[in-house]
Amino acid sequence: HFCIVGCGYHAYKWPENKEGGRAPAQNALKLDIRKQLPMLEVVMTQAQQTVVTDKDGSRHDVLIVPDKACSVNQGGGSYRGLHVASDLGNSGARLAQPRLHTGDQWLDTDWNQAMALYAGVTKKVLDNKGPREIAFDTFDHGGAGGGFENTWGTGKLMFTALQTPLVRIHNRPAYNS
Repeated sequence: HFCIVGCGYHAYKWPENKEGGRAPAQNALKLDIRKQLPMLEVVMTQAQQTVVTDKDGSRHDVLIVPDKACSVNQGGGSYRGLHVASDLGNSGARLAQPRLHTGDQWLDTDWNQAMALYAGVTKKVLDNKGPREIAFDTFDHGGAGGGFENTWGTGKLMFTALQTPLVRIHNRPAYNS
């Protein structure tokens, strides 16, 4: 498994509520957990683990672990890469439709209303203040502004349609490759 930057990860999946043994030959990580492991021998956080339900209804635990043999991340994990498991399937907390924050609460809305609101506010800002009053904070691991989360449309929206010069682009993984 790779993140969009090229970081390597191993994904482990096994039936829910089943465990391997403590000896290296008895567990998928090949670790001897009969004794204290060296610090950072393996990083396992809650964000790296989840339970998924397959199409046949069976449930499985999933664990995502950085690949120490990968030349890109060398066993290190980015925030996004270490949270891949959190994004698997529908956790119940995943948004299924746009939401509108009004007053002190979030309300469900439909795409037509959300797009009309976004377009209306954006047009009002452009008409009254100009493109320098619209800012974006985004990331581009495709390089040179060409890979905004693998979508060409994002760059076209910011630079061509809205013509804003105020775009903060994060384009370096944590290990500065």
